[in-house]
Formats: sequence, structure tokens, C-alpha cells
Amino acid sequence: MAPRSDLCLSFCCSTCSTNISTLFYPSLPSTLPLFLQDCECFGHSNRCSYIEVLNTVICVSCKHNTRGQHCQLCKLGYYRNASAELDDENVCIECNCNPSGSVSDRCNGTGYCICKEGTTGPKCQECLPGYLWENGCKSRVCDNELLRCQNGGECVNNRCSCPHSHTGLLCEKPRCESELGGCKGANSGQGPLKPPSLYSLLTLLLLGVAMLRETPCWSTML
Repeated sequence: MAPRSDLCLSFCCSTCSTNISTLFYPSLPSTLPLFLQDCECFGHSNRCSYIEVLNTVICVSCKHNTRGQHCQLCKLGYYRNASAELDDENVCIECNCNPSGSVSDRCNGTGYCICKEGTTGPKCQECLPGYLWENGCKSRVCDNELLRCQNGGECVNNRCSCPHSHTGLLCEKPRCESELGGCKGANSGQGPLKPPSLYSLLTLLLLGVAMLRETPCWSTML
């Protein structure tokens, strides 16, 4: 005859108990082997599986957003309800992290989500000072008072709208810097810088000597 509690463990573990096992096996010791022990899932599952290699009993198909060997943990994306007992159907609460403001849908044991840069709040739904909400918290670039756009740019909704010739957060970069050939290219709108020619240097030198000769104080000193 197969052990009654073993059969019960496979099909209806929620009805098994140490008392039943002792009833059918009155000579068993007080500490029963694992395959004769009750299947404890805290009411979140009524099925267990015995892993002989590990000599371990685990709960199968945990409900109510629980997981773990005895359905004693919460699924990822949920956290433990501190006011509920372990066998309560509402023992696990969804994190509800804001998808635009949080790093992931997971939270810590108190329900606080991990926020992206510039974002704050329990669910990462608020912006820190200096940031504006735009599918997540974006850095506020301009405000026409303390932060102004450069090179003719206009501040529109706290973002610089740059003229065609410039780019960057504050329109501080010539657009030609990112073009092929850089700002020395023929189509950049900015001519290349050239060193002065020898003729120009001689002209400047002669002009300087002529000015010195026309100055009385220099004539006296010479």
C-alpha cells in the first residue's frame, strides 16, 4: 500500500496534514521526512512538487502575484503589503512605477521606484527643480531670464529654437562644425582663416616706421 500522505501530496496537498500522516503511520517519528510533510503555500496554491534530488517540496503555480518555494515572496513588479498577513490574497501590491520616469517597473520593499535623472516621487511621476515633464523629466534649457539662447536663437517652451547657422542646447555651436569639411568648407558660410601674406607684413612694417618718424618725441630720442 502506497503512503497515503504521499498520494495526497501529489494531488491535494491543501488537505494533507501531519495528523493524517500520523493516523496512518502511528509509529512514525515526530519529525517526518519532507515527502510526508504538509504542502505549505499560505493559501496561494493547492499544488506542490517534490524534488527528490534536492529533497525539497515546492509550491506550484502560485497565485495572487506571489512566488517562491512557499509562495511567500512577491512577483517582480510587486511589493509586500505590510498591513496584510502572508495568507491574504492582497499580500502583494503592484509597484505602478511611471514608465516614463522610472528605470524599470520594479520597486523596493516600501513601494518606491527607481527614478531616472531629474525625476522624483514614490512612483517617479514628478520632476526635480530645473526639469520639466515631457514624457519624462527633461532638463529646462532656457527661460529668457537667467538662461538665454545665443546667436539669435529663441526660447520656445523652455527649449532653444536655433537659426539655421547654429545648433546646440543654447545655439552655441556653429552648425558647420558637424558638416563634412567643418567650418572651412566651401558651403559652410564661414571662410577659412588664412595667415597674413608676406606683402601684408611688409606694408604694416613700413607704415609703422613712417609713423615713428613723424612723431616729435621719437625724433628727439633718436
